[in-house]
Amino acid sequence: MSDGTLARDRSGFVMGIVMLMLFAIAIAGATGFQVVSSEFTLAQQNRDGQEALAVARAGLKRFLGEQVGQVGDSVSYAIGDGIATVTARQALATDSLNHLYYVRSVGEVADARTPLLPASRTVGTYVWHRIAPIPQNGALWISGGRLTLSDYASVDGNDGAPTGTCAGAGVKAGVAYGGTLRPPPSGGGYVTGTPQAVSYSDYSAFYDSVDVRWDILTDPNFPVDFDGYWPDFGSLPSDSFPVVRFIGDKTVSFVYGRGVLIVTGRITFSWLFDWDGIILAGELGNTSQWVSPSVDGMLIAGLNGSNPNVRLRSGMFRYHSCNAYEANRSLSYLEVVSDALVEINR
Repeated sequence: MSDGTLARDRSGFVMGIVMLMLFAIAIAGATGFQVVSSEFTLAQQNRDGQEALAVARAGLKRFLGEQVGQVGDSVSYAIGDGIATVTARQALATDSLNHLYYVRSVGEVADARTPLLPASRTVGTYVWHRIAPIPQNGALWISGGRLTLSDYASVDGNDGAPTGTCAGAGVKAGVAYGGTLRPPPSGGGYVTGTPQAVSYSDYSAFYDSVDVRWDILTDPNFPVDFDGYWPDFGSLPSDSFPVVRFIGDKTVSFVYGRGVLIVTGRITFSWLFDWDGIILAGELGNTSQWVSPSVDGMLIAGLNGSNPNVRLRSGMFRYHSCNAYEANRSLSYLEVVSDALVEINR
């Protein structure tokens, strides 16, 4: 064999070895890339799954926190990079005031590479729907200082709702308040009811008896129907008892309304004020002799703590079970059953 032929054979062999090595390197590189890509994809999916779980939990928490009044069937929230879809279904009605619901929240986070296959996690829990949370026991509840009725002021604990107009209508109720009630002067203000009064040992006992979520209702971030302004009651359906809130002190006058009125500070009654439903106030101010407000339902004041001494010289404050019940339903809320929260697809 000539030297030229041997050289050519050696060159061909080396070239084959080089090609084989390059092929092996390419295979190893592709395999390594596939492994790294798979690990990245798994990490991305795990991250998206954890984010979807966080979205589902946040959606459920928001639904439970914002729910007031009647329970909605379904709602969606945009949270971070995902969407939470919350649905509620009634599971049990133990009585007219307490219903059990199952609430489920599905969190989805989409990957730009696979937008049609978003990461999804689901959480669910059972909750009680407390339909009328405030005990309906009387016309006027007030904590703290001495309440004085005189001149043309009257508090009537007897139910002003005719029997049969709503559940429990026509049942006598008492006038509940904290502190002491000075007997009205002869020919002046008066109190009627059976019993006329109920006393509480301190503010805590009073607050527990009215069972109001005052810290939540006064939070500016808590949504209500009308915040800081009066609705046009004439344009509302006759069976609508909205929640109206004013932050701080408020003098109320020239209003003929209904529903739940929340005044986080001191409420002072003035001319031509007529309300059907429930009034909740941080404090109750004095009433002059001639303004003569009218409340048919329940008035609960002094919720900010010890109310100062109050003198009501005019006004009619009458218990009305039907008005109170309709307004009470507007304050209904959801209460989570203990240890009922579960992650469905973990």
